[in-house]
Amino acid sequence: MPAFSSFSAASSAAKHIELRSDNAYVQQLVDAVNAILDRTGLALPLLALTLLFLTIKYHNRTLFSKPPRKELYYPPARPLIGHTLSAMKNTNAILDWFLENARKHPIGFSVSVAGTGAGQMHIVHRPEYIEYVQKTNFDNFEKGVEFKKRFADLLGQNGIFNSDGHVWKAQRKMASHIFSVYQFRTWVQTVVHRELDSVVGILDGLTQGKSRNDPATLLLPDLFFRYTLSSFGKMAFGSDIDCLSSDPDCLHHEVEFSSAFDFVQMVIDKRFRTPMWQLVDRFSSEGKKNAKMVKKINDFSRTIIDERLREREAGIQKEKKTSDGKEGKDLLDLFMDVTTDRDDLISVVLNFIIAGRDTTAQGLSWLFYELMKQPQYVEEIRKEVRSVLAETDGSIRKLDYDAAKDLVFTQACFNEAIRLHPPVPKNGKRAIKDDVIVPQGPTAAGLPPIKIYAGELLSWSDWVIARNPDVWGPDCCEFNPYRFIETTKEVDGTETRSLKNYGQWKFHVFNGGPRLCLGMTLANYEALSMVAAVIDRYDFGWGTKAQGQTADWPLQYLPSVTHPSQMYTATVVRREQSS
Repeated sequence: MPAFSSFSAASSAAKHIELRSDNAYVQQLVDAVNAILDRTGLALPLLALTLLFLTIKYHNRTLFSKPPRKELYYPPARPLIGHTLSAMKNTNAILDWFLENARKHPIGFSVSVAGTGAGQMHIVHRPEYIEYVQKTNFDNFEKGVEFKKRFADLLGQNGIFNSDGHVWKAQRKMASHIFSVYQFRTWVQTVVHRELDSVVGILDGLTQGKSRNDPATLLLPDLFFRYTLSSFGKMAFGSDIDCLSSDPDCLHHEVEFSSAFDFVQMVIDKRFRTPMWQLVDRFSSEGKKNAKMVKKINDFSRTIIDERLREREAGIQKEKKTSDGKEGKDLLDLFMDVTTDRDDLISVVLNFIIAGRDTTAQGLSWLFYELMKQPQYVEEIRKEVRSVLAETDGSIRKLDYDAAKDLVFTQACFNEAIRLHPPVPKNGKRAIKDDVIVPQGPTAAGLPPIKIYAGELLSWSDWVIARNPDVWGPDCCEFNPYRFIETTKEVDGTETRSLKNYGQWKFHVFNGGPRLCLGMTLANYEALSMVAAVIDRYDFGWGTKAQGQTADWPLQYLPSVTHPSQMYTATVVRREQSS
């Protein structure tokens, strides 16, 4: 009993000491608060309480953004900054990040993210939603001010790629003239054939004296970029950009414009995921380099414009003879009939180069990579090319525009390459007013409408759509050109092949609705012409590290506005010399 009493007394004393200690801490806290109030008044405490309130209210999204939509998957996010850090962390593999999150929403394959770069963004990887945005309620969705700001130093405010409304309509109407059927049968075809002479000259020079055991090597995507830049410069601007000749030595001379253009596109792409990107551009080493690259690009464009303005003022008409001997107007002629403002014309040049150079070159780079992975398709392309273009002496003539429709399997291979690797892998529009995006078309059943508020971004990725099994089937991630082939049995029992048309929403690589790509036919014609010119004449292979290979296998994409692959080394030999 005494022992028990002693323990109880000791316990009570301990409690008293602990209480006194707590009171001391409380007093210190009170003193600290009083000291702060003496110095700052109520401002700092109110600021702290406000921050606490905002942190609680926006615990999973960016400041002032709307709550997540239940019809979209919403990845875990941080208070006040949402998914900003995740997007920045995955900037070099942003498409894979989109795909990873989309797969967590099996019904709609769609995700909503909120960051301090692009703001609230709903990413819908289904054609049914895109059709609503780009066609059904087209007038309620635009590029928007934030999009234009990020592109302004490269493409200006009023170029076709970067504009909305009547400015965009006027530019598109003007540009449509160069993409007429007449232009393709004359001026475009003439230019493409001349450029292919240079390509074949380069490859013949490289492969002279080479064999399968000792092949020539080259950066194959670089050749494709030179081909499309040179041809587009001539057909659109009447300008020899001096990046392609029949001498293989031209490959050793850097095309400074292209290097600068690629760098700036990479920086612009980052801007969509970087908070306060204007400050980053202004003070970072990358931002300072970007400013120099933009100046280099503008100087290049200004040279083209100034020369043409001087010729116009002097009454000099640059000869643009077509294959039928008639004079033609290029894209720059058409725009100079409307304006001679230098800045506007520079914007025209750069806006069309991003489309005229990148689409075809990147598509060809991915196509030849896929054919290296699955060479069983190469012989079928060769067989088709020979059946359509072989001369009596066994040579292959250049592809005429009217004969392009007969290369059905070759076109199917190109379609499949750009389906898997679309030239513009991600895109989006900002809502002008509150709206409900209602899925369109016969496959819309079961897809929920999506509420979108004014100022929010509705985005999509054709790269992710290509990997959606609900859109392209269980083999969606495989290169399978036969998905674009339809076979019809004739009355006499013979079979004929035709190209399967999936429509512009499912096969969305050339955009859709009123903004369907004007250059779609040009891209296809340039690509098929290149394949037809080289596929039967040369064998291409994947270079080894010993041969200078720096690209990964499987080939990786590079983060950019468009969808370039890594620059890869290919081997090449003349087929009659390949033994």
